[in-house]
Parts: sequence; structure tokens; C-alpha cells
Amino acid sequence: MSVIWKDGQFVDADSPQVFHSDGGFSNGLAVFDSMLAQDNVLLDAREHFDRLVHDAQYVLGLSASFLPAFEQMTEAWMPLLAHNKLTHGNARIRTVVTGGVSDRPLGTGEIPTIVIAASASGTAGNLPPISCAVISAHPRIAGDKLENCKRADYTRSFAARRKAQELGAEEAILTNTKGDIACGATSNLFIEENGVLVTPPLTEGILAGITRAKVIKIRNAREEPISERRLREADAIYLTNSFFGMRKAVLKT
Repeated sequence: MSVIWKDGQFVDADSPQVFHSDGGFSNGLAVFDSMLAQDNVLLDAREHFDRLVHDAQYVLGLSASFLPAFEQMTEAWMPLLAHNKLTHGNARIRTVVTGGVSDRPLGTGEIPTIVIAASASGTAGNLPPISCAVISAHPRIAGDKLENCKRADYTRSFAARRKAQELGAEEAILTNTKGDIACGATSNLFIEENGVLVTPPLTEGILAGITRAKVIKIRNAREEPISERRLREADAIYLTNSFFGMRKAVLKT
């Protein structure tokens, strides 16, 4: 039996947990975080927690006082790995915060719903290059700070990836409403030019990725808009996220 954590309790994952009037279910009023654990060690846990709190405040208007403290979240994350026999190898911990139960359209409740699930994750890092297609049909919105948050609505990324796969690629690289390059469907993007890494700034409508921030700091990467031409002429292209780290990408012609 798999176990999840919901609103302070460990419960059977197969039993119903979310009310039909919860804003996260009815209107997508939810934010989430996906964090990697390796051999029972949470990677970048503080950074993931801080982003989750920021996003819950910005997207849902929640006060931090309605959310568990970092120590409380750790007391949920760690036992959840043990409950699901995931203390060895790689595991994905997904924490979802919704607007809670409300009887108003586009409304949120006084108390958010928090659900945490854990599952096995594949090998992190050292993956072969991934083939990508540039998809402009579902652009990210440049200048919209909501795009910097990890919201539950991934329909744009889902549609773009499907389109890329129809074109014979594995992954989509999305443009933004300015026509510039934004990101991968579930990843941030870097290009390499003469040994220097460049990534689009947050104002280009991209997620504030945890791995993205680390790469910028460690590699002294620059934040600059990237046109499609610049992408295609780059020495190398990389996608980054918390699960595969930094993965080389190749454009399908």
C-alpha cells in the first residue's frame, strides 16, 4: 500500500483525498514542487521549500502562517520516503498546495489543502542528448510573473510536447509571446557560446528553476534573451531540472 501525506496525516494513497469543491481540482488554483531524494537525502530541500512558499503566496494569496514551517515539512518528507520504501535510490517527492475548499467560483478557502506524494524516480544525470523541436504554437507569456511560479496548469507544456512528438522529437522547446526562446516543456534552457552559458531571464516568462539558479551561480551564466536564430547557431544547448540535472539537447531538423 502506498502512503501520502495530507494536511498533517499519513493516509492511504488509494482512498479519496480531495473534495470536488477544492479550488485546485475545480479551477487549477494550485502550486506544486517536485524534489529529488537520493538514498534518503533531500536535495536542495530549503530552496524547494522557499520557492513553494513564495509561489503559494503569489499565486494563491496565502499567508505563510497558513503553511507548515520548513522543519514541519521535513518531518513529512522524510517519513514519507520510509513509508513507501524509498530510502534507497532516487525518489520524487511532489508537494501540492491548493486554494482549499470554496463554494465561490475562482474562490479559495481559508485553509489550503496540502498533499505530498513520493514515488520512485529514474536515474539522474548522465543521460544521452534529447532531441527537441521548437514549438511556437503555445508560447509562454513574457513579462507575466505567474510564469515564474510552478503552477498546477501545465496544459501549455503538455500541448507543446505532444506537438514536438508529432514532429518526431522527444521534447519541446517553447517560445514566448515575444517570439524568443523560453524553456523546455518541464525544464529551463541554456545555450553555450564560446564556452559561456546563457539562459533567458525570468522576464521572458520562464519558471524560476532551482537547478537553473544553481547553474547560473556555479557557471557564472549570463541572463539574456535568446532568439530562435541564436539558439540554432549556439555551440551547445542544454535543458535543466531537478531530476536530470543538466542534459544536452539537440534540435531535430
